[in-house]
Amino acid sequence: MGARIARHDDGNAFMPDPEGGPARISDDLAEDLAEGFVDSATRGDDADDAKLDAVVAEEIGGPFLETSAIDEFATDTDQANPPDAEREPLPRSGAGLVQAPVEPEE
Repeated sequence: MGARIARHDDGNAFMPDPEGGPARISDDLAEDLAEGFVDSATRGDDADDAKLDAVVAEEIGGPFLETSAIDEFATDTDQANPPDAEREPLPRSGAGLVQAPVEPEE
């Protein structure tokens, strides 16, 4: 066995240096960062990419209510869209907001 090399820092970046013993910490964030580093160092890629692509419990199910299209889409008129309203020839989402509306010539 070789001689132990002295550290140039205190070795307490995320957690105290275990000085050869098992590394234990009660901080969940520090534990997650350490596990992510070891995972990415041993696999040779970024562990965060694997975590982002993984299926999580929220994707499997939830309080979803399945309904039919007839329940979701309106088939009649309401106060915002009365039957006697004039139809626009093209969608004009910002007309009148950015510039004054064009006045019809007499």
